[in-house]
Amino acid sequence: MYKTHYLPLALNDLKDIVRYIAHTLESPQAAENFISKIDKEVVKIAENPFRCRLYTSSEKLKYDYRVLHINNYSLFYAVENEKIEIHRVIYSRRDTVRILKAQEIN
Repeated sequence: MYKTHYLPLALNDLKDIVRYIAHTLESPQAAENFISKIDKEVVKIAENPFRCRLYTSSEKLKYDYRVLHINNYSLFYAVENEKIEIHRVIYSRRDTVRILKAQEIN
């Protein structure tokens, strides 16, 4: 089993998503269900990190991201050696390439 690690940006993404679902949409149970689903899917990734497809974009990215779609969100992660780094969790309708490129600059 691979070790998983959330980058700080991914943790911030999750906090923002949960806050939005729980408070803006007024659905704390849906927020809890979302986090539970993320946790279950990350365990599956740790067992088989290559189960998700490589993310292809129109621009060259620093990492070979793999992407997992969960509800309306995309979880982007990179596999290196025996480690999985979860980089971002992004609403699927956003400009993911721009967001990922901005992360790589900082």
